[in-house]
Amino acid sequence: MNKRRYTIFTVLALAAVLVAPVQSIYAVNDAAGQALEIAPPVLTLSANPGDTVNAQIDLRNISNSPLIVSSTVNDFSAKGENGDPNINLQETTPSPYSIRAWLQALPQLNLKSKEMQKLPIVIKVPSNAAPGGYYGIIRFSATAPSTSQTGVSLSASLGSLVFVRVNGDANENMKIESFYTSEPGRDTPASLFESTPIDFVFRINNTGNVYEQPVGQVAVTDMFGRDVANVNMNLERRTVLPGSIRKFTAPLDTGALGTTTLFGKYTAKITIKYGAKNQTVTSTLTFWIVPYRLIIVIIVGLILLFFIIRTLIRNYNRRITKRVRTSRR
Repeated sequence: MNKRRYTIFTVLALAAVLVAPVQSIYAVNDAAGQALEIAPPVLTLSANPGDTVNAQIDLRNISNSPLIVSSTVNDFSAKGENGDPNINLQETTPSPYSIRAWLQALPQLNLKSKEMQKLPIVIKVPSNAAPGGYYGIIRFSATAPSTSQTGVSLSASLGSLVFVRVNGDANENMKIESFYTSEPGRDTPASLFESTPIDFVFRINNTGNVYEQPVGQVAVTDMFGRDVANVNMNLERRTVLPGSIRKFTAPLDTGALGTTTLFGKYTAKITIKYGAKNQTVTSTLTFWIVPYRLIIVIIVGLILLFFIIRTLIRNYNRRITKRVRTSRR
């Protein structure tokens, strides 16, 4: 149960920093009244092969009791296409992007209530490290001094991501696996809609060996080639890990359109930039916005109106004809 709780706290903390950049992050156990805060939750570093990189992480005990904080380094990978993390809690073979062996042993910290200490991070990059991106998570766990010798597990846990870019001619390569439109809340490709909002969805595959933060824009034009809207993608600069596919979604709504009403055929072109050299990938699609249900209702209404008018005219003509015949008699 304690191990499960520990994993949940760590996964939630990691998910938070993978989704969007933040300044600090903390884990809390309300029952124990203990809490731990770290900053920054993400360390992004660069180095040459053979370098020693020094950094630090601030840890603050924001609870009302002292804490003993220990640290563990683990690998992680992407789980699915939504950015969910998969932390490798087992001491298995390191991943090709692991920094576990690069970090020097991390000291245990004793934090008084409200106290902050700086944890030194020392990373020794191997001289034969290939250019590219490497990463891991430093998990922090806190226990009260009274329980530190009992083996009772962790009352607060969270993680700080460490990304190390080894300089050199790395393999930076991404490709768009799919680009489509869908109704909001439905991850089903569609090309005919009754109205906005609609979602632009693209799945991008990182086939290189560097973690990337692709950003881009979808340019929407009408059937006459006129600009209609521009929709930004991944302004939060969420990360795509090497060897993984990540899905991004952005809405075409009033935020991009203002008061413009769409009708007809439209073309959307997405341009994604990534990497140190601002490489680009593009994809194009077409979609229609036609209020077909309203049009069907109008057509049915017009047909009914036609028959009603025709019936009224026939009845009127019959009455007139009958009057004429009666007057002639």
